[in-house]
Amino acid sequence: MDVSIVSPEANVWEGEADLVIARSPEGEFGIMRGHIPFLAALVPGRVTAVSGDSREEFFVPGGFLEASGSYDDYHVIVLADEADAVDDLDAARARELLEEARHRLQEDESEHAEAAMRVALARVEIAESSGR
Repeated sequence: MDVSIVSPEANVWEGEADLVIARSPEGEFGIMRGHIPFLAALVPGRVTAVSGDSREEFFVPGGFLEASGSYDDYHVIVLADEADAVDDLDAARARELLEEARHRLQEDESEHAEAAMRVALARVEIAESSGR
């Protein structure tokens, strides 16, 4: 199936995949060719496109995943404010962003500050799990 990961600034990745794995507020899910039409909000975390033995992994701070089409023309589109290849994440930089988010949250306990904290925590977890 065709998979696209896009942000407002760029088409981050396009390719073929047998399976796309992502996480919504309800939990982790997988999409394969022929899945019923599907739309989900995404939470901060990993989006993985699996094709055979290869995996393309991206960190997204949230966004949406839409999957639809006929079996022969099935596609998945991930729309996110930003998307970074997991291999490009820097754990030290992610920890710096986490400290900045903690500081902002101490000064401002708004929903926006809490959301930024969740994104920063997810980025650190994924960067550290990838060994970067």
